[in-house]
Amino acid sequence: MKSLSIIAQRLRLASLLALGSFGLHQLRYLLAYGGDSGQTLAEQGHDYLASALPVLAALALAALLATALRARLGAGLSRRSLSRRILLCATALLAIYAGQELLEGTLSAGHPAGAAAVLSGGGWLALPLALALGCFVALAVQVLERIEVSLSRPRPRVTDRAPRVRGCARRERRPNPLSSPLAFGLARRPPPVLVQTGF
Repeated sequence: MKSLSIIAQRLRLASLLALGSFGLHQLRYLLAYGGDSGQTLAEQGHDYLASALPVLAALALAALLATALRARLGAGLSRRSLSRRILLCATALLAIYAGQELLEGTLSAGHPAGAAAVLSGGGWLALPLALALGCFVALAVQVLERIEVSLSRPRPRVTDRAPRVRGCARRERRPNPLSSPLAFGLARRPPPVLVQTGF
């Protein structure tokens, strides 16, 4: 069960990072080229990203399902601090972006290759965007963890009400053992003596 919870946690993080990296890529081109970003994306071989929207919707759904699964398994909060999470997510987003741009530079004819694939045309914008989106992803992970913990808490059972009793309940009368005459051998008279008769 614990391994299934870890798999769900990693699936959720991968889904959120994939959504963040798509946002980073699109925002970087939008900020660098403004209204011409669509044309620039098409010229540099980024047409394949238009077909990625159903995949991104599936990843968002996978993140929610992973949260529900971890809540069902009784997962707990992670001990990582928010600042460390932000740094890790921002680094991962920047690495994904750089790898994607280098791969596009290698495979697409209209895309710059090598270091120019990452840095040219406002590529430096990827650094602050990665930090901002890394913050967003880290906060999303933290919020989803809190949701799963609140969902995994045991709920109080709803019990049926006791039937209503009319009138007052009678107290059960139990004799006090010390007031009993036979208590602790304090009888008032001894037991009868057996009389032996000889025939």
